[in-house]
Amino acid sequence: MRKQTQAEAPGVSDLVGRLVDGLGELLAQHVALARVEVGEEVQSVARVAGTVALVTPLLAVGYALLCLALAFALSPLVGLASAVALVGAANLLAGGIGLWAVRHTLRRPRLEETAQAVRESASMLLAETREVTGVH
Repeated sequence: MRKQTQAEAPGVSDLVGRLVDGLGELLAQHVALARVEVGEEVQSVARVAGTVALVTPLLAVGYALLCLALAFALSPLVGLASAVALVGAANLLAGGIGLWAVRHTLRRPRLEETAQAVRESASMLLAETREVTGVH
């Protein structure tokens, strides 16, 4: 009997089993990363919402007083009613542009880096699977 000096090479089923285990671990890590990123996003949004809630009343009162002053300043030129209407129309236009910008910002996809990492991992695993099984 001769001693084997080298370990036997693993079979295809062993390699596929390891590949499946690795895939499961990789997917679990991606899910954990996504959870962390979502948690950080929630904390960030909560901080912003708190700040907005604190400063909004101050901004609203100050803005209303400035609009009133502008309307009174314009009233000798176009009359008080027309001045108020002009200031109101300018505010509606500015508000509409602001809402459009917010909507555009909120439509941006989140978790872009994690999604890219998942795509890269999947393509690497597919290439490895093809190499191990000999299927091209």
